[in-house]
Amino acid sequence: MILVTSAAGNTGRVIVQRLVDAGLDVLATDINPKVKDLPGIKDAMVGDLTDLSFIHDLMEKATKVVYIPPLFSAQEALIGKRMIDSAQEHGIDYFLFVSVIHPILSTLLQHTAKREAEEYLIYKGMESQLPYTILQPMHYMHNFNPKVVAESGKYPIFYNVDSKVGYVATEDVAEVIIKVFSEGNKHNKATYELVGTPAYSPNDLIAMFNNITGKTAVTEYVEVETFLEQIHANDLFFRAGFKQLAYSYSTWGLDGNSNVLTWLLGHEPTTFEDYVKKNLSK
Repeated sequence: MILVTSAAGNTGRVIVQRLVDAGLDVLATDINPKVKDLPGIKDAMVGDLTDLSFIHDLMEKATKVVYIPPLFSAQEALIGKRMIDSAQEHGIDYFLFVSVIHPILSTLLQHTAKREAEEYLIYKGMESQLPYTILQPMHYMHNFNPKVVAESGKYPIFYNVDSKVGYVATEDVAEVIIKVFSEGNKHNKATYELVGTPAYSPNDLIAMFNNITGKTAVTEYVEVETFLEQIHANDLFFRAGFKQLAYSYSTWGLDGNSNVLTWLLGHEPTTFEDYVKKNLSK
């Protein structure tokens, strides 16, 4: 049974569906009760990963783990460490950590928390020989919703519209996860950067979107404070992390190299254009 955490989120839902489609048994967990509605799963457990007894109950049912950290949690590093310890204590066959590209970057709260958990996993792997793989995905394409842009005619974004960021399709990340589990020890103790595209600015994305659709959508810069109010973000840590994200992306952008993902997939990664066409056809 493969445990997938944060399974009701944008990333988790896609990964769960791909695992199910591959004929694998999935135990999905999330704090969101909607996790129970995911199609094809063998089991679902609703709970909070800050609860030690809940982590224990999850590991009791699992044989493998796909650990997707909760989004902007102040306790993320502690959760990651406890998940790793519990996996080792329960004799989990394989621990797959869906981290983030360049966790060494100190200007991003969600990166530094994952860096701390990655370090802990590497030490634990050397100490106890817990089999693991660390995946480091680039910014996900699903953060650009083609249907919403098509309907509204605009792409609101909270960082500099000319700053360039790379992307990766969640489906490509899911394909790598299935590959890791199917090939096992070949990927033990590996860390893979998963970059799908060159770096694009929000203006670049809209230009490609318009070229595909024939529409005249526009990019709309929204101050990060306004953006946070629009999405009703009231958690202090979430707000701080989002502000750091806006500053870092506006100042430096975020990029990487697609060679590793291409090698793992055995084919070219999903392009942004293909992503848009696929999502508009659904």
